[in-house]
Amino acid sequence: MVYTRKIPKAPGQGGISREQEDFFVSSQISEGAWTDAENLGGPINTPGNEGAQALSVDGKHLFFTACSRPDGFGSCDIYYSYRTGNTWSVPVNLGEKLNSRTWDSQPSISSDGKSLYFASAREGSLGQMDIWLSTKKEDGRWGIPENMGPKINTPGRDMSPFIHPDNQTLFFASDGHP
Repeated sequence: MVYTRKIPKAPGQGGISREQEDFFVSSQISEGAWTDAENLGGPINTPGNEGAQALSVDGKHLFFTACSRPDGFGSCDIYYSYRTGNTWSVPVNLGEKLNSRTWDSQPSISSDGKSLYFASAREGSLGQMDIWLSTKKEDGRWGIPENMGPKINTPGRDMSPFIHPDNQTLFFASDGHP
């Protein structure tokens, strides 16, 4: 299990907040019993915020949000890292095709690894925040994101998508649906 935890900033770290967010990991030992949480460490965790992660079914692919990084395109972008053994690769920004000049966050990867759902405030949104979908192409690159449309998105904030392993049921938060 990988999750986000707020921790105190190291002495000398700038910014207004005294806390930052990192990923922690815990493994199931037996039913109801888990190992103590451990900081996932570098190269994924940095002195900045990492959060809103999605782990692939096989546990080898991590999609997450990081904000205000030097290689970012907007305020927050979606990054990718893969695991070999117990080591995670250096995170890679998924690029300006997937990330916009605004806020892109809260990725959810489908169980077959071919669809990436996320929330964004990008141009073309129907509301303040919309849910978007990018599909992996044959060559392994992610396609141009498509807005999920008015059945999902409202003039309000539609966010926190989670695609069920059946690849047909989408759970999400909304302040625009009755």
